[in-house]
Amino acid sequence: MTGIKQKANIFQKLLCLLLAAAMLVSPAFVPKARAAGAATGIGLAEHGIKAHAEGWKYQYGGKGEYVGGTRVSDCAGLIYAYFSDMGMRDPAGNCTGHVNLSKFHGTISECLPNIHGLLLTMPEYNAPETGIYSHIGIYIGGGMATDNSDYTYNMRRLPVNAPGRDWNAWHLLDNGLLYPSNGWYEMDQKMTHYTSYQYDTDTVIDGLTINSEGYAVDEAGEYLPVDETMLSNDFVPASVVADHLATLYSGKDNTHDLVYGVQPDPDDPAYNGIITGTGVNLRAEPTTQSSAVRVLHKGDLLKITGEVEGMEITSGGKTSSLWYAVTTATGKSGYVCSLFVSKRNVPGGELEAPVIESDGYSVTITSKDEDADIYYTTDGTEPTEDSTPYVGPVYMTGCTYKAVAIKDGAASPAAVSTVLSNGTVFTDFTYADWYAGNIDQAVTYGLFKGVGENKFEPNSRVQRGQFVLVLANLAGVNLDAYSGVTSFADVSPSAYYAKAVQWASETGITNGDGTGFRPTDSISRQEMCVLIYRFLGLRPVDIYASFADDGKIASWAKDAVYTCRGAGIINGVGDNQFDPLGTATRAQACVVAVNCYNQ
Repeated sequence: MTGIKQKANIFQKLLCLLLAAAMLVSPAFVPKARAAGAATGIGLAEHGIKAHAEGWKYQYGGKGEYVGGTRVSDCAGLIYAYFSDMGMRDPAGNCTGHVNLSKFHGTISECLPNIHGLLLTMPEYNAPETGIYSHIGIYIGGGMATDNSDYTYNMRRLPVNAPGRDWNAWHLLDNGLLYPSNGWYEMDQKMTHYTSYQYDTDTVIDGLTINSEGYAVDEAGEYLPVDETMLSNDFVPASVVADHLATLYSGKDNTHDLVYGVQPDPDDPAYNGIITGTGVNLRAEPTTQSSAVRVLHKGDLLKITGEVEGMEITSGGKTSSLWYAVTTATGKSGYVCSLFVSKRNVPGGELEAPVIESDGYSVTITSKDEDADIYYTTDGTEPTEDSTPYVGPVYMTGCTYKAVAIKDGAASPAAVSTVLSNGTVFTDFTYADWYAGNIDQAVTYGLFKGVGENKFEPNSRVQRGQFVLVLANLAGVNLDAYSGVTSFADVSPSAYYAKAVQWASETGITNGDGTGFRPTDSISRQEMCVLIYRFLGLRPVDIYASFADDGKIASWAKDAVYTCRGAGIINGVGDNQFDPLGTATRAQACVVAVNCYNQ
């Protein structure tokens, strides 16, 4: 505890009066604090430390609930519990789900950034069809990790490279979590300093010595008490940190390659075969007596170059002497028994990809060929005849389905459809994309809709008319009460956004630009802030740290830009730049819209 906190219990009333007087006398007096009420990487790391200290027990499927007076969770539930404790919704339910919500990834053997609250994962070698990550934990800094391990060990706090630990990759979670930017921050009741989104080690800053763990210490090596007057409240979203990390690291998470091996482009028609078994030997000759060229894994794509008769093999109740001559993605050639290979994209005999649909409650998958069998996955892996067979409606939304139709050993191209939590189906992004969770929320909340049959167009630019309609949806406006007639000559009353523009104009949210409304122009970042500022009725902040490109921000937009940043609705684009004239994609606008919704 700091000196101020220690005295607060004794002189509480006096301090309140003194603080109030200080703010009246000096308008520049703004006490710095941590990101109050916001979920942060530091907060997640502290959550892991606290869970270990409290002795949480392991329970599969647990999410932080109390059992016998003790909180319980599994590895993913430990992370889920942090957001539920913060009153937030964490849409991920397992290791792979949390990874899919992450913005940037890396392999620990390449680097481990100095960022509190990174997620750490281990590969799933034994049953990758359930997701390629077997375990997940929290990086708490100083080379240490916490995780709720299993029924034997429960909560553990160990070095990342401790014997018996197989942490392989790290992930920058992007579900609304904020990360430190620059300055001093409190972490586990200690002082830590961040420079360019990573905490500093083994240095001296502001006259304070920082040790190898990243904490300020005195001459005796003891942790210094937290000085709240030095603390920064500058937190940024994962997208800003990810942009910076991309200049330093490859962003490669090699877990998939470890589990499956290096994969070619799945859309390359030359790869007309896929391995359906686990631990399949590529043989030098079509017999198990020949040498093994390499071990192939389930999901590996191959070029089938010929068929030969070889040794008869029995597996899974089936027998075959047919072997395929194949070449792998790495150029290795040999033979594989047909029992362990499924053909795909067969010239002249292709099956059409299945159709994936949802009624809002269940998902159905159909094939035009009634004699074909359908198999599907929901974990991002390629479907094969060893995947889950489709036998009827599936009652699971909020995931990406991949499905193939298989007949006589030949597989159709894979159908890929993302089914949101409310059952809406899109085919132009998956839950592996960083923005999927934000689109899910924005569509489920009724803020955004698709732009065509099963298309969301996440990377297209948001138009001014579209964004005003989003605000109307946020407000829950009954647009049927409006005619669509406005004072803007460039807004047709029949346009889909016309009634929303009329509402925004009549309520003072927009005044156009003097010549019209320009509804089909891409909305700039500063224009977006102004509309949000007026829509939410925000009050301007008096003191703020300017962006480096502050001179490019229009005078009529500055209050809105800095107030929206202070409210956690929008942030810069990296390197302390705001890019006021830049435009936003539909995916990026979903993030802003969801932030507004949460306000």
